[in-house]
Amino acid sequence: MAEPDFFRINAAIQRAGAQWDSGPTALSEYYDASGPATERFGLSFDAERAKQDVLETRNAESALFKVVAPPPAHLDWRNASGKNYVTPIRDQSHCGSCVAFATCASVESRMLIGTGRPDGAIDLSEAHLFYCGAPNSCGVGWFYTKALAFAKKPGIGLEVDFPYVAGDQPCRNIRPVVTVPRYQTAASQIARKQALQKGPVIGGFRVYQDFYTYRSGIYTHVTGDFLGWHAVCIIGYDDIHQCWIAKNSWGTGWGEQGFFRIGFGECGIDSEVLFYDPEIALLKTDILASPPPRRRSKVSA
Repeated sequence: MAEPDFFRINAAIQRAGAQWDSGPTALSEYYDASGPATERFGLSFDAERAKQDVLETRNAESALFKVVAPPPAHLDWRNASGKNYVTPIRDQSHCGSCVAFATCASVESRMLIGTGRPDGAIDLSEAHLFYCGAPNSCGVGWFYTKALAFAKKPGIGLEVDFPYVAGDQPCRNIRPVVTVPRYQTAASQIARKQALQKGPVIGGFRVYQDFYTYRSGIYTHVTGDFLGWHAVCIIGYDDIHQCWIAKNSWGTGWGEQGFFRIGFGECGIDSEVLFYDPEIALLKTDILASPPPRRRSKVSA
């Protein structure tokens, strides 16, 4: 597949006064493709109902957060008082499993924060969450509430017990090590920032063609068609640059070594989908005692 015209995309970025760089990435060759590239997303839901949920939640929060002190102007859980509570970048490959990856990423960080183990070795099984919670759904995708329901009961096990391979797999009922007994949602910007004080949360947004070519900076959509909805883990924010900081599940060959920054309100991230703030309960307390085996590279089925 041919690469897109990066000169044209960067010219559009300049005309829009945007602050990001377009160029070759691990996914840029899919710019004009259909089929497998769309499987890099996987957030599936009733968009109109979700938009209404955001509006209703924001209205309910308006009184609740009216007297709350503003949160700090910057937060990045990769460097919270010099400590890193964000686990390594993963790669969902050609399967619409982004909701499982975003959920596991948030829960992993909450585990590290809750146990006071920055840079701790924890690797949850996205395969357990997705292939057991949403059988045969690589081409269909999933939604947050269903993933969080599975995370509540039975819970999520370890990658070493059910390694992720892209492509629909038979469920393997492994032992869960963590559950999400409850979660909260956040719609307004202040509510989202307050939720992030507890740890990374789960969010989502619209993906357009130019996002495939993102290499660095603060992403805003400037050109290309709408492709689908995508779930990611939000790990922080920056008020000075007016952006959310996020962990993607497209490997380290895309974006800022797999991470990205996206402008507040961009691509429906603040107006069309809620942020989900999970609370966790450990079922196995010694799982951070020693590093698990190194995760294998993702291989398509």
